[in-house]
Amino acid sequence: MQLDYEGVYVHTPFCMQKCLYCDFASYAGLGASVQERYVTDLCREIRLRGQSVRSGATIFFGGGTPTVLTTAQLTRIVTALKQQGVWRQPAEATMEANPGTIDLAKLQALRQLGFDRLSLGVQSLNDTELKTVGRIHTAAQALEAIRLAQQAGFTRINADVITGLPGQTAASLQSTLTRLVDTGLTHLSVYSLILEPGTPLEKLVAAGTVTLPDEDLEAELYQTAVEFLQKTTLQRYEVSNYAVPGQESLHNLLYWHYRPYLGLGAAAVSFNGQDRFNAVRTVAAYCEAVEQAAVPAPVTPGITTRAGVKDTAAAATVAAVATTPAYPWGQVETLAEQDHLEEYLFLGLRTTAGLNLKEAWERFHCDVWVRYGQELQTFVDQGCLVYEPGRRLFLTSKGLRFGNRIFEVFID
Repeated sequence: MQLDYEGVYVHTPFCMQKCLYCDFASYAGLGASVQERYVTDLCREIRLRGQSVRSGATIFFGGGTPTVLTTAQLTRIVTALKQQGVWRQPAEATMEANPGTIDLAKLQALRQLGFDRLSLGVQSLNDTELKTVGRIHTAAQALEAIRLAQQAGFTRINADVITGLPGQTAASLQSTLTRLVDTGLTHLSVYSLILEPGTPLEKLVAAGTVTLPDEDLEAELYQTAVEFLQKTTLQRYEVSNYAVPGQESLHNLLYWHYRPYLGLGAAAVSFNGQDRFNAVRTVAAYCEAVEQAAVPAPVTPGITTRAGVKDTAAAATVAAVATTPAYPWGQVETLAEQDHLEEYLFLGLRTTAGLNLKEAWERFHCDVWVRYGQELQTFVDQGCLVYEPGRRLFLTSKGLRFGNRIFEVFID
C-alpha cells in the first residue's frame, strides 16, 4: 500500500573536494554551469513529483555538500518545494554542511529560509587526522562554524564524528568529543570508519601508505566514545547517534521506523511503503533524464526505466496495469513482503528503544519471537539482547557494539 511521504530528502552531489574515504554519489570540480543546470533540473523534478507529502513532513538537504550551492540556488530549491506543497510546515528542516563552506551570512539566510537544524561534517578536531583523510576544514574552522551557527539562531546542531581514522588515538578522540560537547551541541553522530572498496583511502591502505587502527585500537576507540558520552547530557538513541532528550533527528527516525520518504535529486532514494525508487547516480545522466521526462504516467513496478525509455518488452509480460508513479530517471524496485519485514526489523533494532512487538504484528502479522526466538535466544543469553514478551525487543549496550551479528538473524 502506498503511503503519504513523511520525510523529504534532497540530494546535492557536489563537493569542494572529495574525501579519501567517501563512496557517496558526490563529485568535485564540475563547475558552476553544471551546478546551475542541476539546480534547474532538481526544481523540475520537484514540480513533477511534488505530491502525496504530509503536512509536517521532515526536510533533509544532504550530499555531497549542499552548502557549496549559492544562497540563491538554495532559495530556488526551497521555493520550488514550498510552491509544490512538499515543504509544508516541516516538523524539522535539516541542512548538512561542511564547516569550510559556510559563513554567518549563509547561515542567517538558511534560518530565514526555514531550516531549523544544522548537521556539520566535523569528523575530528585534530588537524592531522583531518588532513590525512582529505577534509577541507581545520579544527578551528569547525569550532567557528558551530559558534556562527549559534549566532545565526540555530539551536539544534549536530556534529558528525568518525572513529578509526588514520593516526587517531583514544586521547585524540576524547579531546574531539570533549571540545564538541563543550560547545553546547544538542546532537552527535559517531560513526566507525568503513574502508569502502575503490576509494582513494582503500588504495592507500592497500599500498601500505596509510595505516588504520588495528582491531584492538578500534575497540578502544569505540569504548572511549561510549563511556565518555554516557557522562554527558547526550543520550544514545541509536547505534551511532546521541542527543539531548527531545533533540533526536526526526528525519533519521523515519528511516529507522521504516516510514515512507521522498528522495529528490541524483542518487536519491525514495520509499512509498511499497516500492523503492533509486535515482541514477551521475549528474549528467540525472539531468538528461529529468530534462526529457514528461508528465508522470504509470509504469510497471520492478521495470527499470532510464532517460525516459521504458523496457516495453519486459512490460509486455505483465498483464496487470501498474499503479506505481513514473520514475524515468532511475529504477523502480518492488519489494517482497519478506523484504519489508527484514528491513523493518533490523532498522528498528538499531534504536535503543528497540522493536515494538505489537507494532510488528500489526504491520506485518509477524510474531517476532515465535519466528526468530530460537536464534535470538543465544544473544539474550550472552547479554546482548533483552526480550520483553509481548512488548519489545532491544539491544543492550553490549549488543549495540555487535548489532550486525544480531541483524543477520533476520536476513534469509
